[in-house]
Amino acid sequence: MKIKNLFFFFLFFFLFSNLNTSLKAEDNVNTYPSAWLPVDNYEFEPVVEGTAVDHCFIIQNKGTAPLNIEKVRTG
Repeated sequence: MKIKNLFFFFLFFFLFSNLNTSLKAEDNVNTYPSAWLPVDNYEFEPVVEGTAVDHCFIIQNKGTAPLNIEKVRTG
């Protein structure tokens, strides 16, 4: 009887310790998007009014979830 109880105790301890470890590993996984810009601002040169000006901004997603850019504002 004591051997049976000891066996179940170790079985429960082993299962509980593995469950706790797997939950901690899942918590550390980054499941959010993370926008990364190599240059955080850009200064345009003065131009004549009415002249078209453009610049390509590089945005990289360093996270694991999709990055959706929904609102862009000029400043």
